[in-house]
Parts: sequence; C-alpha cells; structure tokens
Amino acid sequence: MIKLLIVDDQNIVRNVLSDTFKDDPTIKVVGTAANANEAQKLVESLRPDVISLDVVMPGMSGIEFLNWLMPKYPTPVIMLSTFTQSGADATLAALSYGAVDFVQKPDGSESDFLRMLKELTTKIKKYGTEVKLQKQSLFAKTTKLKFNEEKNNRIKIIAIGASTGGTQAIDYLLSRLPSNLPPIVIVQHMPEYFTSLFAMRLKTTSGLNVIEASNGDILETGGVYLAPGDKHLLVRRLAGKMYLELETFEKVSGHRPSVDVMFDSIAKGKMGNHCLAIILTGMGRDGASGIKNIRTAGGTTIGQDEKSSVVYGMPKEAFLLGGINHQTALVDIPQKIIQILET
Repeated sequence: MIKLLIVDDQNIVRNVLSDTFKDDPTIKVVGTAANANEAQKLVESLRPDVISLDVVMPGMSGIEFLNWLMPKYPTPVIMLSTFTQSGADATLAALSYGAVDFVQKPDGSESDFLRMLKELTTKIKKYGTEVKLQKQSLFAKTTKLKFNEEKNNRIKIIAIGASTGGTQAIDYLLSRLPSNLPPIVIVQHMPEYFTSLFAMRLKTTSGLNVIEASNGDILETGGVYLAPGDKHLLVRRLAGKMYLELETFEKVSGHRPSVDVMFDSIAKGKMGNHCLAIILTGMGRDGASGIKNIRTAGGTTIGQDEKSSVVYGMPKEAFLLGGINHQTALVDIPQKIIQILET
C-alpha cells in the first residue's frame, strides 16, 4: 500500500483528497499538513511513499521544503499547481529542485475537478510504486565547459528527450554547456503554457539562447529549441539548412510532443549520422525506437544511467533495444558531449 502525505494550506482540499482515497485499497493517507513546517515533522515520523504538495503556501515555501526534504528523505513529490503564471513559475522551480511531477488544480468546474482527482490518483500510484529516489544534493551549475569548434567535423545537431525528472536534468546539462555548440533541440514532456515558461527559465539559469520552438525556425549554432507543449517537433533539412516543423497529429508513444517523433525526423531525414542524441530520465518508452534509428543511421547516442535517473524507464528501454552507445551518469554527460564533439 502507498503511504500518502497531503500538504495543503486549504482545509477543504485536505479533506476532499483524504475522502477521495479512503476507499482506495492501494493508497493510504497517513497524514495531512497545513504547511511545510508541519509536513517536516510528519515526514520524519511517517516516512510517506509519496507527498502531494501545494505550490504556494504561507511560511516555509515549497522550494525550501524540497531543499530540506531531498537530501534527507528523498521522496516523490507531486506539486498541485494553479493556472496562474506565479503558480506555474513556482511549479517549474519546484521541479528543478526535485519534485517529480505536478497536477494542475481545477478551474472551478466539476468536470475539471474530477480531471484533477483522476490525474493525481494515477500519478500517486505510478510514483508510489515505480520511483525510488536516491539521496543527492543539488548540482552546482556554475562551471561552464569549453568546446573547440575546429575539432568537430561530424556532429551538426544535438537532440535531447526527457520526461519525469527531466526538467532538473536538462537544467543541469545546459548550465554546464558552452554557447558555441551545434544547435540543440529538446523534447520534454510538458503541457502547453509551461514550456514557454520553462524555456525562459532555462535561458536565465544556463545563459544559453533557449527559446520555445516556432514553426520554420532555422537552427543556428548556439541555439537551443524547446518543443512547445501539445505540438510535435520535427527537424527538416533544405538547401543545407536545418529548420523546424511543428505538427499536431495524434500522440505518438502516448505523448505530444513525442521524443520518438523528433528522433525519427532526424534519422529519416538523413541527418542521423550527424546527430548526437541523448535520452534522459523518464517513465515509459518514448524515444527508445527513435534513438535506435539514429544509432542505426550512424549517429552517436547517450542514455542516462539507472542510478542518476529519477525514473529509469525511457533510457532503460532505449538501452535494451540497442539504441545506446554510451550509458552515462547525469553528472558526466556534459563532459561526454564535449568529448564526442571533439573526437
């Protein structure tokens, strides 16, 4: 049975969530807290398997709570996020500090309230059984690596795919990478609106030219292009230039944007042998077949290893399928990127 701790400053939210799970045989609410200070004491005594945490609370912030929690009691935390920009900003910050996922609070309608309960229940069950976090301190993000462009004669594009835990991993990678690399395209499973804020956050934390991708963007050296929520990102080539197409066809591997769609567009567009593809932490198998296709086309591939992954799902499936050249810990991937480019 999954032990759940509910942390929310609204009494009605705590009561409704407790009532929702009281008849679920797989989830047991072991405690509720009105603020992060109360939550600290309950974590130490109850050791929950999953924590639902309100994004904005009085007193100790969610970020401060995560900073305390993750080094001592690494626990999957699902943030309850509001639709406001401040709520979205706080959610993205929480994800970068160790929260594994978020669920948007309802807009006031009964149907959206039921949507929130269903989504939260699904994620509690997934993270309560499939995610075992390791104790870790936050990574230092100040040391920029150097890259000698003259040594790179092969790699023309870097493609990165990620899901659960990916916001923190991508933030770490970009913060270490220099600004003169080949163009980087990224698919991170994330809904609309959040991707534009995530791109802005990455631009600030990394110092790189990170943008939310637009249809027709021409890929430039030093540019970082993040797939928008609810749109597939495809890389195309014309007259020696690479550019982006955004599409809204059906979900692939259960997602839109899909990592498989991005990787396949590179492999099938005869750019695979000039690509360095990287698959990071994430639940499921999106990206596994696509990265295998890039490797088969002559590209070089990196998969995040099990120990450093929040969820060793996507990288594991890619590895088992034979799509990975180098299985690497997250902290070592930036240096591995430079090494591959300069070889």
